[in-house]
Amino acid sequence: MVRRRDELQGLLGPLETEVMETVWDQGDTTVREVHAALGETRDLAYTTVMTTMARLASKGLLERDTSGLAHRYRPAISRDEYARTTVTSVVDWLVERFPEPALSYFVEKMDADGEADTADLRSRVERLRQQEG
Repeated sequence: MVRRRDELQGLLGPLETEVMETVWDQGDTTVREVHAALGETRDLAYTTVMTTMARLASKGLLERDTSGLAHRYRPAISRDEYARTTVTSVVDWLVERFPEPALSYFVEKMDADGEADTADLRSRVERLRQQEG
């Protein structure tokens, strides 16, 4: 997935999220199958689902197989990979644009849980760095 640092464009809209959740659940699927699954809870036009899936493919989130009569789609990344990439992108964006409020929030959040002081926070950051390296 392409990381976009200038804007928060990497986030999916509500329909894109529903479509991705359905494709992650179904694996290899067609527009018709996704439309049928979504149609159990909402009234959507087939062409709306088709357009959404084509856009998700152009964003690199779905792979499209056009070799058969019906185009088949499968996830290009896992649910966990998407979540990790999205969280990283959002946190990077916040820290780059609003460093003090973003970091203050993280410290306050940890303090609210009764788990952190500055030394503890530094220790956690160091452990994460070691795990990545």
